[in-house]
Amino acid sequence: MAGMFARMLSPLRHIDADPDELVREAHQLLRRAEENHGVWPAMSAYTGMASVKIQLAQYLKEHRD
Repeated sequence: MAGMFARMLSPLRHIDADPDELVREAHQLLRRAEENHGVWPAMSAYTGMASVKIQLAQYLKEHRD
């Protein structure tokens, strides 16, 4: 019951994004990271953003009404 209440109040509930599109964007970011092989700040930024997009897509698929 507590989990249901937390989902109702979650700020992520109102995100209007397509989980499949987020995964496609994450894939493009990972390609850019490969293109910048050896440039650690760029690689870290691209992979970090890809990770966030994948996690958000997973959350939306699991908890969207």
